[in-house]
Amino acid sequence: MPPAIDRRTCLSGLAALALTARSARAETAGQPQATGQAGRSDTLLVMEKGDRALSFYELASGRRTGRVELPGEYPHEFVVDRAGARAYVALYGAKSSTTPGPGGDAVHVVDLAARSLARTIACAPFRRLHGIRLDAKDHLFVLSEDRDVLLGFDAPERAERPDRAVTTGGIKGHLFSLSRDGETAYVANILSNTVSRVRPLAPAEAPRLAATGLWPEGNALSPDEATLYVANRRSATLTALATEAMTVTRSLPTRGDVVRVDCGKEGDLILANYAEKSLSLLDPALKEMAVVPLAGAPVALARHPSSPLAFAALEDDRIAVVDLEGRRVQGMLPTGREPDVMVVLPG
Repeated sequence: MPPAIDRRTCLSGLAALALTARSARAETAGQPQATGQAGRSDTLLVMEKGDRALSFYELASGRRTGRVELPGEYPHEFVVDRAGARAYVALYGAKSSTTPGPGGDAVHVVDLAARSLARTIACAPFRRLHGIRLDAKDHLFVLSEDRDVLLGFDAPERAERPDRAVTTGGIKGHLFSLSRDGETAYVANILSNTVSRVRPLAPAEAPRLAATGLWPEGNALSPDEATLYVANRRSATLTALATEAMTVTRSLPTRGDVVRVDCGKEGDLILANYAEKSLSLLDPALKEMAVVPLAGAPVALARHPSSPLAFAALEDDRIAVVDLEGRRVQGMLPTGREPDVMVVLPG
């Protein structure tokens, strides 16, 4: 395990990295850095599903500066629009994918400026809403795990109901990746052990399936969208799937029970190793470059958009702040109960 680093050291380093990144952007743009920027901080949005809340953490200090309580049991996955104005939260309604029960049937819309629940989109009879994505034009797509249907919302900021629904062709679709243009989704189907390619805007086109391994869950598209990386939890493998042909081009062993996959802008990967309580850092050729031990089991990942930092939500109600260049845990951020999905809002 890495040596313990106190919270002050962690957050001071984080603030310095964020400030350096902002200075670099200002210099690149030919603009002097505003004096007031020194007091600004990026915000980490954290879904604390055990507390049914979306919380706001100032990264420079680690303080929680706001919290939006959400109706229903276990709100889970969420996304933020391009303007940073709204968050869309899928109401899963269950503790985990193995928890029985009907689940939730709504999408909550959070006003990020007001830090309040703006409204709720009713999605019944589609339930256990989990995977959620926005395309480059802020069209919203949400995966119904119990119906194996991908829902579409053309204008989610004002939608009252889904505008479209297409079948995934799999069983128990849990997470999915989406092309930037919103025309193609790749759904990981836990129980059918398949990945399905779905065209939500071309409903007459049947899903195309590929078998990647047992219990596929975490997945991510490569920057050019030519490859989908899929973690198969029970096979303990990472599969590279050619998205055009929907054929497996490579499969390699993992450290076991990888729950999430993150692909960076340069094609490097982060794997969240749940059972081993670690992160694997892979280069674009899928060579493991480093393993970062964690103090708890990771359940979600996020990257800072402009600094070499990653965040891993842990089962022990903390977030590990990871220095990707130093390949080590920089510090820990305490949270509410059951932190999960995270999004960085630039200051």
